[in-house]
Amino acid sequence: MGKLRNLVGVVALSWLLAGCGDQRVLEKMGFIRTVAYELPDGEEDEGKKEKIKFTISIPKLNQKESILYTTIAKTAREARIDFDRQNDRRIVNGQLRQALFGESLAREGVWEHIDSLIRDPSIGNRVHFLVVEGSAENLMRRSYPQGGTAGEYIDNLIRTETGTLNMPDTNLYSFTRDYYDDGIEPIAAIIRGNPGSIEFSGIALFLKDKMVGKVPPDDMPYFGAMYGKVKSGDLFMDFKGEQYSSDASSMLYFSSTRKVKVNAPPSELAGPKVTLKLSLIGSILEYFGPSGISNADQQVRLESEIAMLVKEKCEELVRRMQKAHADAIGIGQYVRNAMPYSEWRKLDWAETFSRADIDVQVKVRIKNAGKII
Repeated sequence: MGKLRNLVGVVALSWLLAGCGDQRVLEKMGFIRTVAYELPDGEEDEGKKEKIKFTISIPKLNQKESILYTTIAKTAREARIDFDRQNDRRIVNGQLRQALFGESLAREGVWEHIDSLIRDPSIGNRVHFLVVEGSAENLMRRSYPQGGTAGEYIDNLIRTETGTLNMPDTNLYSFTRDYYDDGIEPIAAIIRGNPGSIEFSGIALFLKDKMVGKVPPDDMPYFGAMYGKVKSGDLFMDFKGEQYSSDASSMLYFSSTRKVKVNAPPSELAGPKVTLKLSLIGSILEYFGPSGISNADQQVRLESEIAMLVKEKCEELVRRMQKAHADAIGIGQYVRNAMPYSEWRKLDWAETFSRADIDVQVKVRIKNAGKII
């Protein structure tokens, strides 16, 4: 019995010692919060043609400052080895929040880098995927009056804007889902850094993994309405043209729904005929024009003008997407369901989408015109 007790003690001690070798002390680890991929400066140089500039941000314990490392390498794993040589902590990906891609790199293709991210089991699918206008490294190095790190600033900005769905929440999951879906193309939010702030500057349109176009910031509410439901958006309307009697108006807290109807599937001679029905309901808290909005008849007239403007803006966006062959609003998903799948497989949907006849119909209802004292 004595020998048995000694044997059990040795085994237990060996387990404890083995566990000590796998300990991860938080103070000795560097949690990457933001990673940026972009083409290096002077990319035309012979030695840099096939390399990428990688930048990582590791917040300090006070969460108000961060440590940045930058290197140029062929792959993220090679860059990681270089970062390990510079850092006195063990770098881990478990707290990664944002993956930033320079616009020039996004136009060349991003899938190789996204594929390496989604294969890493320590990285969540909800990591935000954004395109950066200008230098991603400079955006991450800059300090902002709001305080905190650039990564924290971007987190708060995303949380605020995507809560209304004026700006769709673009992350690794949504990009990968739409990349593999043959009836829709991926999108990504675009940000840019200003001297004292970071702002959303549009939505990037992708054809597979290459950025091929952009939705300007003023048109993001119209894109959001076509993309899906808007819960509580804001819409400023500048009425230009003789067809409008109003000058300007703002619809706040508006919500929207959409319905897509395929009237005719594509043929060898023509693209599909599709009707996109949008319904907007909101409050008018700002109005400039000669007619006013104090009575029901005036509000009905304004509803008609808002519907006309939204239809005009949405059809312009549809033409822009068709020119880029980028079906970012998923019209192909409905066309695919309206025809035999064997016929759908024969289609080049990107080219067919560019020839589609898409009619946008808009219905607007003014819920109220604000409070009058």
